[in-house]
Amino acid sequence: MSQTLGKLREYETVFVTGAEMTEEAIAELFGRFRDVIEKNEGSILREDSWGKRKFAYDVDKTSRGAYLVLHYAAPATSVAELERSLRNSDKVMRFMTSRLGEVQDVEARRADIEKMVREKAARQKQEEEAAAAAAAQAEQEGGASEARGDAS
Repeated sequence: MSQTLGKLREYETVFVTGAEMTEEAIAELFGRFRDVIEKNEGSILREDSWGKRKFAYDVDKTSRGAYLVLHYAAPATSVAELERSLRNSDKVMRFMTSRLGEVQDVEARRADIEKMVREKAARQKQEEEAAAAAAAQAEQEGGASEARGDAS
């Protein structure tokens, strides 16, 4: 990939598809949009699925959708091509692209993103363990107070 054609910028595109899409169909959709970015001198930093969620209001007479995210570094021309592809896809209901900043080194940025994802997962696991420990302690205390109440 030639990075001398123009400045690479970091973008995030969130798009929503119908909730009935299978994992294989979602993977195919990611593949199609990944190809659009890579053909236009871009590089995928991360793909993510936020899962199926209920909308705040009906979109195209539908109340649920699958949220998908593409995080990438690319010149501005590839964003226009990606959005054209999203607009032409009958599977995509809505989309939004955000520019996040300039990218000097794609591989370093990819490593930073993966590090942030691992740290977030570790924090989430610690919070879940702490919540489970607190629930277990509350259950033990609740059981102990019931035992004292029965004794009187």
